[in-house]
Amino acid sequence: MTERPYWLAAGTAGWGAIVLWKAHELPQFDQYAHIGPGLMPTAVGAGLVLLGLILALQIRRGVPFEEQGAEDVNDNHVVSHKALTLAAAACALPLLTMKPLGFVVTCTGCFVLVAAAFKSRRWGLNLALGAVVSLVTWWLFGKLGVQLGGLLPALGV
Repeated sequence: MTERPYWLAAGTAGWGAIVLWKAHELPQFDQYAHIGPGLMPTAVGAGLVLLGLILALQIRRGVPFEEQGAEDVNDNHVVSHKALTLAAAACALPLLTMKPLGFVVTCTGCFVLVAAAFKSRRWGLNLALGAVVSLVTWWLFGKLGVQLGGLLPALGV
C-alpha cells in the first residue's frame, strides 16, 4: 500500500483556515466601492479550505500523486539562487519601505527586482516601466477613493 499524503490536504485546508481567520479582522464591505479589503482574502481562504477538502477526498480514494512530465523541462536544471534571492527581496521590500518611501517608490523597487530576477538587465527601462505602472496604479486608486498614502512620504509630498 502506498503512502497517502494527508498532510498535504491538512496543510492546504489549514492555510486556508489561517487566511479566513485573519481576513475576518478586515471589513468585508466598504462604503466607496462596496467591496472591502477583507472580501478577497475571505474568498481565497474559503477556496483553500475547499481545495484541501477535495484533496483529502482524492487521497482517500487512492488517486496517485506523481510528478508529471512536461515537454520543455530540463532535468539538469539548477536553481538560480541569485534569481530566488532577488524575488524574495522584492517580496520583502514593502515590509521595509512602504511607510517611509511610499507606494510608488516601493512598487517601482519591487518591479525592478522582479525584472532582475527574470534576468532583465535593462535597468533604466525597468525603472521607468515600474515607475509608470506604480504612478498610474497610485493615481487610479486615488480616483476610486482608496488612498495609498502620499506620493513621496519621505519628502512630505
